[in-house]
Amino acid sequence: MCVKTTIRALHEEFNEHFIERDDEILGAFLAILANENVLYLGPPGTAKTDLARAVCRSIEGGHFFYYLLTRFTTPEEIFGPLSLKSLENDEFRRKTEGSLPDSHIALLDEIFKANSSILNSLLTVLNERQFHNGTEIIDTPLLTVFGASNELPEEDENLEALYDRFLFRYDVRYIQNEENVKKLLSGSLREFTPRGRLTVTRIHDIQARSLSVTVPDDIMAVVLAIKKELEQGGPEEKKTRVSDRRWKKIMGVLKVAAAANGDTAVSRPLLLLLRHMLWDVPEEEERLRALIIRNLTTGGVNMRTLESGIGNLRAMADGGDEIIVDEKLPVAVYAHDALGGQIIATSRDLVAAPAREGISYFTIETSTATPYPYHEVMEILREKYWFFPKKIPASDKKTICEQEYRYLRAEYDILEKNLTAGAGQWKNTPRENIWLTQTDCDELVEVRREIAAGLLVLEAKMNALRERIQTCSSS
Repeated sequence: MCVKTTIRALHEEFNEHFIERDDEILGAFLAILANENVLYLGPPGTAKTDLARAVCRSIEGGHFFYYLLTRFTTPEEIFGPLSLKSLENDEFRRKTEGSLPDSHIALLDEIFKANSSILNSLLTVLNERQFHNGTEIIDTPLLTVFGASNELPEEDENLEALYDRFLFRYDVRYIQNEENVKKLLSGSLREFTPRGRLTVTRIHDIQARSLSVTVPDDIMAVVLAIKKELEQGGPEEKKTRVSDRRWKKIMGVLKVAAAANGDTAVSRPLLLLLRHMLWDVPEEEERLRALIIRNLTTGGVNMRTLESGIGNLRAMADGGDEIIVDEKLPVAVYAHDALGGQIIATSRDLVAAPAREGISYFTIETSTATPYPYHEVMEILREKYWFFPKKIPASDKKTICEQEYRYLRAEYDILEKNLTAGAGQWKNTPRENIWLTQTDCDELVEVRREIAAGLLVLEAKMNALRERIQTCSSS
């Protein structure tokens, strides 16, 4: 039986026992395959411990380690007692048999109660899967460490480092649906032991196969668009900064998910998994979900920015004989030659021929990683700084409007292409992709329908804008 079939069977089997835990179940098995850690955040009595134990029982020959951490927990309780024989030889070593470094699956309850005496060793185990046993560094067999907590860590630098090492995060709540509550109350109290099994060998095989999985350019464009939007924030949204380590691990998870699904490349629907790996507090989850679905549907094109650009260009075209633009920019703007692959100008003055082909722009604040068309970088500057006007001769008006229109049209074409490509893709996703649920795919279909309706409005505005630009004076 292939891994895809095994995961699907385990998912169905677990769903029968763990009610309203669809995402948590899938996340647990994906974390095992990707060798990452999972945090279950939620009140007591939500089956967090039972789920972690059952997941371990699905690993053939898997050793499980459980411990409830307190501020008084000692390293001996987690990493094993000191070896008396080693001490006789003036060596500091622990007997790790049966402890955390000897397990395949571990659950550390009240994880954020870890004290400084065990924190440093715990950080290394969580990230590098290694344990410093005296002068020797040993590799642990750990596949996944589950962390459970009733509350988020307080603002403390050490705990932030610990929190960052839990890539998958789930807000586990009490069962909501009344019919599901009835099912829980009438269910058996017997300990759940899954029939399906994953072997460590097959898990390592998936990890090896994931190394050859590709990330297409259009997928990378969506990831970068999500990253940019998170870091820029919005009028009513705070900026979200995800560590470089987490982004690197996220890409690894996507490749593992594709490999386990039998694919050779990461597909757009898989990007929905990012919603479990990006939030810092549970309140952000719904906003992030909407942001991710919107971007993976549009291919990373921001419809609000596009619509704003169309409106600004229409205002420019409808203006008088002279165009009002910035005379002195508030920060330096870098002009980047995409064809030559180099920075060709750095200036606080208006860059000559701002929209000419092959030239894009960025500031130190927008970073060199994501150059923008002229109209976008100007929009960013206008949001941050005061606007200093300068007049451009009427003879340049039509040329500049046409150049800006070409940038807007290129963005629109990307959006239209992505919507067309996803027209029939989402409906079959649950049957083809083991990591997404029917609820996920129903939402993808609905969002695509809404964006397609918005695209018709944008198309009308684009056509009207093109006609208006043609009537601009070019004398």
